[in-house]
Amino acid sequence: MIINLKKYLFIGVKEDLADFFIRAQDEGFIEFISDEKKKRKELPEPVKRMADAIKILRKQPVKEPYRKGGDAAYAEEVTNQVLSLQQEIEKLEEEKRFLEAEISRVAPFGDFSMGDIAFLEKNGKKKIQFYCVKTSKAHEVDVEAPLLYVGTDYDLDYYIGIHKRLTTYPGMIEMQVEKTAKELKNHLLFVEETLHQVEAELKGFAGHIEFLRDALLDGLDIHMLEKTQREVDYPIEGSVFSIEGWVPENQVDKLRPLIEGKALFFEPIATEEEDKVPTYMENENTNQIGEDLVRIYDIPASTDKDPSGWVIWAFALFFALIIADGGYGMLFLGLAFFLKKKFPNIKAGGKRLLKLFFILASSCIVWGVLTTSFFGIQFSPKDSISKFSILNHIAEKKADFHKDKNDKVYKFWEKKYPAIAKAKTPIEAFSIAKVKKGKVTYYEMLDDFSDNILLEFSLLIGVIHISLSLLRYARRNWANIGWVAFAIGGYLYFPVTLKATSMVEFLGWIPKDMAATIGIQLLYGGMGTAVVLALFQRKLKGLGEITQVIQIFADILSYLRLYALALASTIMARTFNEMGANIGLVIGSVVIIAGHSINLLLGTMGGVIHGLRLNFIEWYHYSFEGEGRLFNPLRKLKMRLKEE
Repeated sequence: MIINLKKYLFIGVKEDLADFFIRAQDEGFIEFISDEKKKRKELPEPVKRMADAIKILRKQPVKEPYRKGGDAAYAEEVTNQVLSLQQEIEKLEEEKRFLEAEISRVAPFGDFSMGDIAFLEKNGKKKIQFYCVKTSKAHEVDVEAPLLYVGTDYDLDYYIGIHKRLTTYPGMIEMQVEKTAKELKNHLLFVEETLHQVEAELKGFAGHIEFLRDALLDGLDIHMLEKTQREVDYPIEGSVFSIEGWVPENQVDKLRPLIEGKALFFEPIATEEEDKVPTYMENENTNQIGEDLVRIYDIPASTDKDPSGWVIWAFALFFALIIADGGYGMLFLGLAFFLKKKFPNIKAGGKRLLKLFFILASSCIVWGVLTTSFFGIQFSPKDSISKFSILNHIAEKKADFHKDKNDKVYKFWEKKYPAIAKAKTPIEAFSIAKVKKGKVTYYEMLDDFSDNILLEFSLLIGVIHISLSLLRYARRNWANIGWVAFAIGGYLYFPVTLKATSMVEFLGWIPKDMAATIGIQLLYGGMGTAVVLALFQRKLKGLGEITQVIQIFADILSYLRLYALALASTIMARTFNEMGANIGLVIGSVVIIAGHSINLLLGTMGGVIHGLRLNFIEWYHYSFEGEGRLFNPLRKLKMRLKEE
């Protein structure tokens, strides 16, 4: 739920300033209001360096954590050592790259001695020079020039020249050689060995990462404490300080013990219009998981009603409808149990994510049982597992209805499968109306009825979900009451205009004629009621309410994506099953596994994206203001990380 925040003024003597903020940070329930115009203090250099050291150690292999303890001075010493080693590694790696490039450059000249070169130059009164030229331009070199061809490497020809004085040639590049390839390779071995030793020394500090994290949090706590203390005002310079802050209503009782024994005073003050009140959300169990989902899109305004509980269960339902397969749900459940065993010490945020995984997996399994959908397998209507399917039972009701009415639908199937006329029960009719493709049997009549039911069910969910959103904020927007009636009326009336058979009709809830009458009355009556209530509430501005009819109609139709995505997933699963069955056991198994893997991946992506989208876009449209800012009290970071 969203807890209201109260604005308080805190006043005290300057001598108690430090103790007051230390206590406030320990308790962690007051967000002090800062002056944005005041210059913000940069992070202290030791804190920045410690953060850099942690980033470096994260890249090292996991090592047993350091448990011997240590103070801030020791943490700073470790930080300095880690950063120093990292700088040395970077320097050695740069030298290694240079040596490798230099070896490649001088290697074509072979094995020689720089001492011999110096001896020849001194005693022979000659200048020995090294050249290279592109192979494509080698023909331009003067053939009479005193040059010795050494060899070709890649697209360069290499030469050595012996001259009385330094000489250059057009098109040729003189190369400066200070060390031979052999000398460079020896030095490279030394650099690599040194680099290996320094890297090993750095890895030795990998176990200190948790120790440094704790020290970093302590350093950040001190920084935040000092930063907040600088934001106080001094009404009476040098003696009294004052500062304002936000306090949750359910934690006001903690204020009195906070100032006990100190010359401090607090008083609630009025919230001003320009104040942007933070949003304090306090949830437990599954609602806390819903809060995590809510934060993905936006933070509720402080005046919003907390949507966390609504979002989590709606998302679980939508995800299950889109996956549309209990078999995939079993895979999700197995993966969830594996992750739980693999990471037994997972932290708070990870635990909630794992619980969400269990919820989604369970919802997929339940929906799979209700619709007899497991890995796209076609079950016979006579199979015992089909008896647990609510979808099949509703389809049977639909079949009985059409048979009793002897309408166009029944005549269509009777014409296509004449043997249906002799069927005594819907199950027998479904078993007759089948077609075999390869080795897979499809029950056409049952599939067609099931598709129609699921299509209507998606729209019904849209009507219910949007109506609940409208009713949540009906006190704020009176017109919502009229739009709820409009949505219900549309659901009852439109099947009549489309000459379709609705569930409310073949399940015997409302006769067709009555549904049409009630539907048209609710449709136009709800629209008129919405406009009239809007005029009462917002005067002439309420005339614009009529435009909402398009928005609500479009939002409800948007829920058809649940049916469309589920249908696509089912078709793909059945197609891969059919392909695998027709190909053969070995290759067919590969096709089925690969196909279901792709389908599962696409279905999961669609379930997450569209399952959340229906909450964040369509549903939020009528019961969410957003653009809030989370309540951020002065507290120790270890406390915050534990909560998250």
